[in-house]
Amino acid sequence: MKVKVENVALVYIELPDSNVEQDMYELEELIHTAQGDIKLHCSQKRNSIDNTTVVGKGKLEELKRTIDMLDCEIDVVIFSCALNATQRATLSKALECDVIDKIDLILDIFALRATSAEGKKQVELAQLSYNLATKPEGDFSRQGAGIGTRGPGETKLETNKRQARERMYRLRQELREIEKHRDLTRKKRQENGMFTVALVGYTNAGKSTLFNRLTESAVYADDKLFATLDTTIRKVKMPSGVDILICDTVGFIKELPHTLLNAFKSTLEEATRADLLLNVCDVSDENVAKHIEVTEQTLSELNTTAPVLRVYNKCDKLIAHTSLATTGSSVFVSALTGKNMDVLIETIDKHVMSKYAKVQLHVPHAESAKVLSALHKYSAECQSVDYLDDYVAIHVVISKKYVDIMSKYIVF
Repeated sequence: MKVKVENVALVYIELPDSNVEQDMYELEELIHTAQGDIKLHCSQKRNSIDNTTVVGKGKLEELKRTIDMLDCEIDVVIFSCALNATQRATLSKALECDVIDKIDLILDIFALRATSAEGKKQVELAQLSYNLATKPEGDFSRQGAGIGTRGPGETKLETNKRQARERMYRLRQELREIEKHRDLTRKKRQENGMFTVALVGYTNAGKSTLFNRLTESAVYADDKLFATLDTTIRKVKMPSGVDILICDTVGFIKELPHTLLNAFKSTLEEATRADLLLNVCDVSDENVAKHIEVTEQTLSELNTTAPVLRVYNKCDKLIAHTSLATTGSSVFVSALTGKNMDVLIETIDKHVMSKYAKVQLHVPHAESAKVLSALHKYSAECQSVDYLDDYVAIHVVISKKYVDIMSKYIVF
């Protein structure tokens, strides 16, 4: 979809605990991803946000004069902090143009990136939920056009709050149906006992590139924030012979809106149900330690319980860092060049084999068909099947939770 490049004025509010360099880089990247061209940077140090004008009356008047003096028309003013309905109304009236915040910007990018039916519904639900909570009634009469007002695909923003609530109700119903189907698929995978690895991490850390390298797939990957939204799952055979599932998930970001976490709950459940999490980190980013903290905080909010393996990606661009964990739970790789991928695969395989056992079965001929069928159902890897005179000898790698079921056939 071709998107018009819009002129943007960026207003950054520096609070006492702000990381100015990281915040500004991230905001600029988000605006670039949303097809915005920053024509004006404006910043202000504050101890707290003004309840009505955000920046204070004098600074707001100064901002208005500066915008009027530019040799181009500003399409949208983007504030780094979250805005409530009162602040939006005040700012829009004073600046005489569209005003949005960082969360609107992220939602807008999600709207541009969503490709699947489920992804589009999840994004629309998140947009409507956030708009309903933070935007004045008048904003619901505007149709989707520029940054902060676009909907996923061809969907436009609803025209009033009553219609928004009705649309949200329908979206939740439709997503519940999709989730039922997803749960059935997930339940079958769990019954099969397949080991699942989920790729998580800060947006633009290289998860999709790593996913493609591990699975020999061609999932869309780009050097952009939130390049992919939809969860993708592929089956991969490990060196041990065991088939596992690897899934790519949506990237995290600082202050990821809870409306997004809630809307993408079914998608993010792939991470909560995984047996191993790969926290993919961009080791070439000087803010990698903060990105790890954000990812781990988000995983905590999702109540994940699986062990986490840190994968420091882009090691071909490695720069000096002072505090990177280099324990046995971390691997340095380059998904782009393939460097150390064998080490990563070997490490994943060790985690896999911690939940599997290599056993030898002696099965009576009369029961062999039933046992082989069960082993297939449990996604066991039969390394050899020998039909001998008195029994069938089967060497198999099987999930430890199914060992008891086969115990009467096991030979030590």
